Amino acid sequence: MLTRHFKIDSSGKRIIKVFHCKIHVFCHTTNTRMQPVIDFLKLSIEDQFFSKSERKSLREIIDEVKPSEQQLAFLRSQIFELAEQKATPENYKFIVEWIRDATSALMNTTPKAPNSDAYFSPGDACKNIIIQQIRQAISLLQICVFTISDDTITSAILDSHKRGVQVKIITDNDKLLDEGSDIEQLAGEGIPVRIDRTANHMHHKFMIADSKALITGSYNWTRSAARFNHENILLTREGGVIKSFAKEFDQLWNLLAIFE
Repeated sequence: MLTRHFKIDSSGKRIIKVFHCKIHVFCHTTNTRMQPVIDFLKLSIEDQFFSKSERKSLREIIDEVKPSEQQLAFLRSQIFELAEQKATPENYKFIVEWIRDATSALMNTTPKAPNSDAYFSPGDACKNIIIQQIRQAISLLQICVFTISDDTITSAILDSHKRGVQVKIITDNDKLLDEGSDIEQLAGEGIPVRIDRTANHMHHKFMIADSKALITGSYNWTRSAARFNHENILLTREGGVIKSFAKEFDQLWNLLAIFE
């Protein structure tokens, strides 16, 4: 059995099939982005051989065309349609294995989880990513932090509030009276604030923007955190993580006292 490999060229319109030194080029005139994948699937089922290297090549092709979730669903339907067309009593075992391997290749190339990144202080990296996410918010900011005393962050929060973004803040009562605390200023501008009045501390430091982005980490929203402290911030758009933090925010919001 000859070793075969498949590659996609930079135009996204060719599949190159290599038999040792012989190269056969199949040109595709269609503008459908998924056509290279479909052509590959057709070739693999036609000759009833789907090697490990071919499965790897299929994953590479899918990575190259970067299908959306809907396009992946379309490709899955194409797999079963091709299998139905080609299935016979004689090749039934191969068809079952082919369906398994082809769908597995699609699962392994499902779009990657939303990007995450980390930021560190001393320096302005943590502060800047907080301000960036505040400014990019469209409808909702859920802020749950131990304290806020960095005037540049406070200014960004107020600007978002004034342009119609719903802002909700949860914080700890022990830091309200600290010199430079901006909580009273934020509440005075009409932003709803809930505080922990218990003997314990509400020590979270996280923010959710539009239910799509989460910032969390050790970084306190203070000037000293940016100038002196070794702190960190994680930014993620991972839906499951955001959902968990949103649940915690809602629980605290319903539990803690209204700041007046």
